[in-house]
Amino acid sequence: MSAAALARRAAAAALWVALGAGLAACAGPGAGWPGGLGGPAGAGSQAIAWPVDRPQLRVGDRWVYAGRELGDSAADGRIVLERTVTRVAGDRVELRQVPLDAATRRPAGPARARNVRLSVWHLDPGVRSSGEIRSLAFPLTPDKQWQYEYWLAAGAGDAVTTYRYQARVDGTEIVRTPAGRFDTVRVVHEGEWSRPVLERGQPALRSGAVTTTYWYAPAVGTWVRLEVDLRRADGGRELGVVQELVDYRRGR
Repeated sequence: MSAAALARRAAAAALWVALGAGLAACAGPGAGWPGGLGGPAGAGSQAIAWPVDRPQLRVGDRWVYAGRELGDSAADGRIVLERTVTRVAGDRVELRQVPLDAATRRPAGPARARNVRLSVWHLDPGVRSSGEIRSLAFPLTPDKQWQYEYWLAAGAGDAVTTYRYQARVDGTEIVRTPAGRFDTVRVVHEGEWSRPVLERGQPALRSGAVTTTYWYAPAVGTWVRLEVDLRRADGGRELGVVQELVDYRRGR
């Protein structure tokens, strides 16, 4: 594999770590999610009332996401994750995360604990990292803005990728996913990424622009769609990721 291809796979691994997934171990067939899955139509539909406060999560809240890569270097298949709330303590929430086979919906790997800081919806990457991924800065209000920076590495021997973002609440939007129809707050993060690489045996710095968009549904307590677009300095796509909610259940 060429150095450029290795760099792209490192970018993919770093992105999926940030989203909470492993790569090939979790990938299933490229077909759509099997029928019969998803909340009732309109179950997540409600008008957005400002300000939008942080979600009141409960033990038993459960979400299932299907993700895929975009671009020339994209891996085949979907990456499917189930997350279930197991503990709530103020601003801290513990999730149980399990990779699922996309065809059978059976566990495709071991469960692991993930920790969330709800006030910014920071989901800990669980690898070498520094800083917070400030996905959502509650309370959300029209045109609210915030900045943040973090770095992470997908594995112990992988290069560190640094991200610097300017985020803003961009508006509201009705979004449809396999889980249903949702009234959402659209939050757009625009910034830059950089990562040291070797090119022709010499150290260099690969960098470019990155845009991450979250569609947060208050009725669900988290986002129902997430898009990441990673661009090289020349404007070409380094990697893209789309993650959608395919099933959910609120705890009692």
